[in-house]
Parts: sequence; C-alpha cells; structure tokens
Amino acid sequence: MATSQAGSRGARRRRRERERREQAARRAETLRWWTRPGVLVFAVAVALAAAGWALVIGASRRIPVEEATVDGLHLRLEDARWILDQMDHGENFQKPSTMMPGMPEWGKQRVTLELAFENRSPQPQVFDGRELMLVPELGEEVPPMGAQTGKAVIAPGQTFNTAVHFDFDTTLPHGKLRVAWRRGERPIYLPIPEPAEHYHLRPRGGEVSLPPDARLLLPIGKPERGERLFKGVYGCIACHGDPQVPDSNNVGPHLGRIAVTAATRIDGLPAAQYVYESIIEPNAFIAPECKGGQPCAEPSAMPEYASLVDLQDVADLVAYLLQLDG
Repeated sequence: MATSQAGSRGARRRRRERERREQAARRAETLRWWTRPGVLVFAVAVALAAAGWALVIGASRRIPVEEATVDGLHLRLEDARWILDQMDHGENFQKPSTMMPGMPEWGKQRVTLELAFENRSPQPQVFDGRELMLVPELGEEVPPMGAQTGKAVIAPGQTFNTAVHFDFDTTLPHGKLRVAWRRGERPIYLPIPEPAEHYHLRPRGGEVSLPPDARLLLPIGKPERGERLFKGVYGCIACHGDPQVPDSNNVGPHLGRIAVTAATRIDGLPAAQYVYESIIEPNAFIAPECKGGQPCAEPSAMPEYASLVDLQDVADLVAYLLQLDG
C-alpha cells in the first residue's frame, strides 16, 4: 500500500514537472515569435505611425487662422506687421530710449496686430487684452504691452477694433512665432509674418526701392486708415504727438498744420511730395522746429521706415497728414 502511494505521488510530481516544461516551452515560442525580424519591424512601424498621428493631431491644433469664433465672440485678424527697434535709422550707436518714448527698446522689434472683434452672441461679451500672448516655439511667451491690454465690453452686434503690440528680441533663437488667443478650452493661434532682419544684420543702403514721385506713383490714399497707422501701427504719435493736441509732440515736430506748412517748406515742391519724402527718407528735409520750439536734430532721430512700409501704407499716411491744416 505504501509503495502504491509513493508511486502515485511520484507520478503527480512528474506530471507537474512536465506541465511546467510545456508552459516554459510555450512562453519561449511566444517570445521567439515576437522577436522575429518581420514582427519587430511591424511593431516599430505601428508605434511610429501612432506617434506620427499624435504629432499631426497636436500640430493641427496649432495651425494659425485669421478668423475664429469663441463663445459668440468673433475675431478677425486685419493686419500684422513688424516695426524695427526704435533706433533703426541707420545709426550704429545706441541713443537714449527717452528720445522716442513708446517705441521698442534698443535691440527689440515690435509686431503690431490690427484686430476686429464682433459680438455674434445675444449677450454682452468682455474682451481682455491679456487673452493674447506672443508664443515662440523656443523661449518664453510674451504678453502684450500698453493700454491695449485692458478690457472692453462689446454689446451684441457691436464690432470692436483694436491694435495689440508685442515687443520681442528677434536676435534670440525663437523658431516659429504665433499669437495665441486663449479664450476657450483650446487656444486659437493667429499667424504673424516672419520678423524683419534685425537692423544690425541688414546691409547699408541699396535696399529701398520706393518710387521717387508721390504724385504719379502712389495709389489712392485712405485717410482713415492712415490715422490708424499713424496712431497705432507705426507709433508716429509717440514722437510727433497727437495732431489734434497742440504741443503734444515729444521729439519730432508737431504735425497739426503739416498740410499747410509742407507746401511752403521747399520752393516748387508740393506738400504731398514733401510729406512723402520725409517719411521714406527722414534726412531729406529737417523741420525747422521741434519740441518747445527748439531746432530739430541733425541727423534726424526718426526711424527708417522705407524698408518696412508698402506703397499703400505711405499713400494712406500722406492722405491723413494732408488733412491736418490746424
């Protein structure tokens, strides 16, 4: 009897040992299947495809658009352009920032966005300028500057136009630049042009090809848009002051009567041509009187805009300025 029980236990041990060996063999066979070259290539391809789709989905959420609606508030990007740093007028030395208050600091450039917000909802909407951020691929985000960072209540059906400025050091590595509108669950990205080359890196002379005669070659100017350019996009108001406010100029001459005085400055030179040449070549004419009645400085402290503005911008600025007759 004892011999029979011992034999039975031995048989069970042998059976369990055989089962363990069979399980180990099956695991080894499974492992050999996964380690076959074709299977590994397929697995890697599937993993890369999944990662690629994840990147595509992530990138699609960052594709910039010029119009978007969030919670009934519709945003339309009207214009976006860069202004070089405040001393970009052909000089190689730094001048005090007080010479041109309100302009970008030395070494920085300013991108200005003209935006239109339309309330398409039945309730009032509040726009907060802090919803907008300049977002580089590399480096820290940049908040907007100036009074444009405040809030505005937009009634149903109303449109609100504003300009938002960002000062950015484009000499630092930054990659692709976008402006993010963070109002809803997911940010909306607005496109902006590539920044102009920093002026220290630009060639001297020969890069400007604007026409010499404003009367023949400029398109029809739009004074209303010229006023927006003067007071917002190009920041002319920072130096020349508000033409409607006497003695509000800081550095350059006050332009409240430029439509009258421009026609008398140079014999035989029409007012439009005088204003045009003064914009594209600040040293063409030096105005006789600047802040406090003092003579204007030579060379002119006015930045070089000729390589930044297009013909329509110049035409709009000239049209606006020629309406200023005091």
